[in-house]
Amino acid sequence: MKRGVYFTALISIMVIQATAYERIYTLGEKIDGAALIVWAEVTEVRELTAPKAKKGEPELVGDYLYRLRVKRVAKGPAKLRTVTVIQSPEYRADPRYFAKGGQVLAFLKPSQPGAAFLKKHRLAAQRYYETFAFRKGVTAVDDSSAPGLVRAVGLYLEAKRSRPALRPAKWAALLATGIPDMQETALMELMDQKYYPALDLYLRALADENLTGPATKILTGLEPDSLAPKLPLLLVLERSPSRRVRVNMLQVVSPVDDERVYKLLLKSIKDENFEMRAVAARGLERWKDPKAVKPLKKALKDEDDFVRDAAAEALRKMGFGIERKKDGYYRITTEPKASKT
Repeated sequence: MKRGVYFTALISIMVIQATAYERIYTLGEKIDGAALIVWAEVTEVRELTAPKAKKGEPELVGDYLYRLRVKRVAKGPAKLRTVTVIQSPEYRADPRYFAKGGQVLAFLKPSQPGAAFLKKHRLAAQRYYETFAFRKGVTAVDDSSAPGLVRAVGLYLEAKRSRPALRPAKWAALLATGIPDMQETALMELMDQKYYPALDLYLRALADENLTGPATKILTGLEPDSLAPKLPLLLVLERSPSRRVRVNMLQVVSPVDDERVYKLLLKSIKDENFEMRAVAARGLERWKDPKAVKPLKKALKDEDDFVRDAAAEALRKMGFGIERKKDGYYRITTEPKASKT
């Protein structure tokens, strides 16, 4: 291989490794990507050595070998009892993945060390594994947390194998597990499906700082009439300590045709948070009422450009002529004939 081609290939490999190392994977992606998932106890941690070229003395090379005693298989051969894992030194500064005596849920894939590697480290020819996406394939567990995670992995695999018509119910069951990583995965799977029986679960997720994003995407895709009976539960989130939850709640309730929503929008367009003001401005575009027009006109002079843009778009949809000025602010050029403002 020519030097330039070799260098390009090496750089490509390094980029792929760095991407896998830095990327954040969902639990579902780790389950899909791992060939073997085990709940295990780490019984051996050994740094591999190789003879020095001149003196023949052992030399630490940065590779680690781990032996895991399998307590339960979540994915893979059910009768597996031990697993040997190799940690290669792509990232020498990274600390060892496993600690002796610890319990882990390990997401693994087959490793194929060559004959030279085995000879160098005096290793027997057997089946070896490596962790999925480096350290991201290792989750520390204990006797109380591991069974729930193992069960959740089984439910995920069952959902993946089920008929498409049955999958929403399976994902909803995963959403009810209470395991945050699995709940996020379930929400991601439900995002493109309108599964109304899980509505209460979506509302709980909306109130969770870590799950509110995907829950919002699901809820804004549902029919507003289906949310109307849940409006009291939704409006309670106005008092949430989380800014994200409050903003997302306002986005979810905005399409609901209810006087309580209208009053909340009028209140929120004056909120100190610019995201609340912007969402409120977008929500007010449906209300053909002078009370809605007045704060929207005022919002055209808001200090935040997102708020100004939202207010301008809302007024346009109400029939106003709006012109953007060079300084980023807006002015009204025409008003609808029916307007009494």
